[in-house]
Amino acid sequence: TKDKKQGRPVPLNTVALLKACSKALGIGPHHALSIAERLYLSGYLSYPRTESTKYPQSFDIVGTLRDQTQDSRWGSYVSNLLKAGAHVAKGGIDMGDHPPITPCRHAGTGELSGDMARVYDLVVRHFIASVSHDAVWRSTAVSLSIEELDDKGKFTIRGKQLVSPGFLAIMLYKRYGDEGEEGHGDDEDEEEKILPEFKEGDKYGMFFSASKKSDKVSVTPASG
Repeated sequence: TKDKKQGRPVPLNTVALLKACSKALGIGPHHALSIAERLYLSGYLSYPRTESTKYPQSFDIVGTLRDQTQDSRWGSYVSNLLKAGAHVAKGGIDMGDHPPITPCRHAGTGELSGDMARVYDLVVRHFIASVSHDAVWRSTAVSLSIEELDDKGKFTIRGKQLVSPGFLAIMLYKRYGDEGEEGHGDDEDEEEKILPEFKEGDKYGMFFSASKKSDKVSVTPASG
């Protein structure tokens, strides 16, 4: 058993925004950029055409967070983040053109509608996530061996449990675009599940996948 961090995402540039809108919201690139520009012209978002993925030193992270504390959707999370201390977003590159895409002012529930509300929601959540704590997963691997089967009787069961959600608590879409991660990439095939406590001598039933391409094994306590 070991704990592994999943790093918070880097700040949002245009390419990442368009990927996020397509994957998480089902909004095509042309329409997404048009919506982002409308939100910019209305004063809700910063300029949406940028290659930068790093906030400049002059960017007021705390002030931008404070603007969102009154929101009924994420205000409580942001208030707690401010108390705990926001993190400077890690990674990313300042391309020297425009800063990453961030909210410029708060939009209350019902103030925006349709796709404009959805894109604004995504950008705000991404910004908050980018200065939040990393998520921590507890990964467990259990090796089983059936002596009678020799090498064919060796199995490994893997599972993982979210022990500290960090930025995932605010980011409804766990995976979109290019998220920076630390120590999480090797376990993408692990299922989010808690493994039972195994003890030597316990009896378990083993069920193999019906697919010839899969080597997954399910384990359940033997009855009786």
